[in-house]
Amino acid sequence: MMSKKDIDILKKDLKEKFVIDSLMQKGNITYEKLQPFSPNYDFIQLTQKMKEILGKNPQKKHSKITNVEQEQKKPIDWTMQLAVINYLRRLFKFEKDIFNETFYGLKFYENIIDFFNSIRSILAQNALILMNEVFSQFIPLEDTKNQKVPPVVNLIKKIVPILVLKANTSQSFIKNEAKTCLETIVNNMKYNDTLIILLHFMNTKKLAEMELLYVLTLKFIKICGKSFFENFTNFGGIVTELGQIYENNKTNLYKKKCKTIINSIIEIMTKEEFDKKCGKKEKEQIKIIMEDGLPANANTKKEIHNLVLKSKENNKKSCERSKTSCNTKPLLKKQIDFKNFESKIQQNQKRKQIDVKFVNSKIKQKENSENINNNVADNNIKTINA
Repeated sequence: MMSKKDIDILKKDLKEKFVIDSLMQKGNITYEKLQPFSPNYDFIQLTQKMKEILGKNPQKKHSKITNVEQEQKKPIDWTMQLAVINYLRRLFKFEKDIFNETFYGLKFYENIIDFFNSIRSILAQNALILMNEVFSQFIPLEDTKNQKVPPVVNLIKKIVPILVLKANTSQSFIKNEAKTCLETIVNNMKYNDTLIILLHFMNTKKLAEMELLYVLTLKFIKICGKSFFENFTNFGGIVTELGQIYENNKTNLYKKKCKTIINSIIEIMTKEEFDKKCGKKEKEQIKIIMEDGLPANANTKKEIHNLVLKSKENNKKSCERSKTSCNTKPLLKKQIDFKNFESKIQQNQKRKQIDVKFVNSKIKQKENSENINNNVADNNIKTINA
């Protein structure tokens, strides 16, 4: 465990190594503005220090920590964590071999993913930017022809549900970065398991997440093209995931999505080629989905547009609400205020009725008094004449 003195030395050393200027401290550095390292740079010491800081990410939950360990595990200044992310981006851009050799395995990337939930939004945003750059360049295009499962697939399984959640529940700039990272995965991770993962997480009751994954799935199918599906080795996995979506979600909306995905693959391959890739059980499942009686998708763009409208209509039943929408106090207050408003209207109406009656009674009294005065005057005139 690092003591406070060691952390102070580490901070000083990192500042000397990183040469943190005002631009680096602000974060959100564009890819073009990342500068290369100086010649003869000590990458061994640099990567060791970065690993130490990443290992002390305060977002991780530690169970059964003693008071001594708690004092030793004081969180590092967030500006230092931001510096690590920025310099990991530099290292990945200019020294990719050192990056891949030093920072490998799911554990390292889990440390980066932990920053997605940081209370410092700038850390979350820059961690997403780093992951987007990793997915955009980590796998060379030549390797996409080889359908063997690469280690990066485990990272995709881990990160896709987190990115989908961030793309639907976070601040606008975090949403944009999460969606960009998902788009990058779809554009570059052209593997069998990528499609299976997208379909797997599409099987959710959260309509907004289903919509996003559905659109990403259609885009992935379109980008990969015919050659990808000709070499596809796990059509059983596709049909299994679609079957689970079909069975677990009885609404026509989900069923129609399953049918549309099958149609999109058949449009690329032809139905005969698609059937050859499927076994007996898969064909039976496809027959159930395709012969459901729902209309085939004629216009995918139009359907995607209508998804947003349908999600708003069914949001109360089908979608998990955010914390703000789950807060019923303002709603109850509005209902109470509306009742008070109604009661006030009724009171005002009663008052108006009372006021009208009062005015009418005054008018009658005045008329009666005038009649009495007129009668008295007439009597006086009569007496004088007599």
